[in-house]
Amino acid sequence: MRQIHPNALIQRTSEQQALFFTENGKIIVRNDSPLHPLRETLDRCGWSVQKAYEDDLVLMVQIALLSEELEASLEVKLMTPRDCFLLIGDQSEIRKKVLRAAHWAVATQTLQFCSQCGASLKKVLDTTEMKCSQCQCSFFPKLSPAILVLIRRKDEILLARSPHHPPGIFTLLAGFIDLGESAEDAVHREVMEEVGLKVTHLKYCGTQSWPFPDSFMLAFTADYLCGEIKIDPNEIEEASWFHRDRLPNLPPPSTLSRRLIEDFLIAKN
Repeated sequence: MRQIHPNALIQRTSEQQALFFTENGKIIVRNDSPLHPLRETLDRCGWSVQKAYEDDLVLMVQIALLSEELEASLEVKLMTPRDCFLLIGDQSEIRKKVLRAAHWAVATQTLQFCSQCGASLKKVLDTTEMKCSQCQCSFFPKLSPAILVLIRRKDEILLARSPHHPPGIFTLLAGFIDLGESAEDAVHREVMEEVGLKVTHLKYCGTQSWPFPDSFMLAFTADYLCGEIKIDPNEIEEASWFHRDRLPNLPPPSTLSRRLIEDFLIAKN
């Protein structure tokens, strides 16, 4: 990830597009798109550029905070990276750029001081590395591995909702991998802890970066083995078996959980 001097942006081609972040980590969206023509946007809006970074995937430009009046006059809206990601749906190329930029934005906010000696961190050019100015310890953007699992019982799947989900939305069980665990161990533990069930026939299905703020999801499918649903009220508000023909409101198409559910529906057709 290369840092660019703000003055160098005026030399860029008029066709190049960029993601614009405010200094508090919000993405600027216009006409439901987070990508803006670089030169035209800077010329039209006169935004004060604080920092700029790029790699082969995305150009990110950080600007100062926008007032509500300026936000309205420019017909733009400020969105959290997570909400922006959910908005763009299945636009895969834009999705990759948003995920990359979101993770870097989180890292630049959280990686500021060395956890070994407390000194300030400095960016290493052309990488995502941050290095302590005093003890030279290296730091990189944090990744927190987590599992996601679709549990089948013939023509039914187990779906649940937790307090942080939007109202009415049901999704798959998920949880962070604990110290010393394999991803498979985490699936068995999380399913037992959250809903009191045992599963079998685990199958790995794919991954998704989920930098909200720093998760990395590993997806599995599994078959129900035994047990009755008994939820952990500290984690789950509701969980139930849903027939393939009578599913509740599901997560957005851009999520890995929705992709697993869609694969389950397709496999039976």
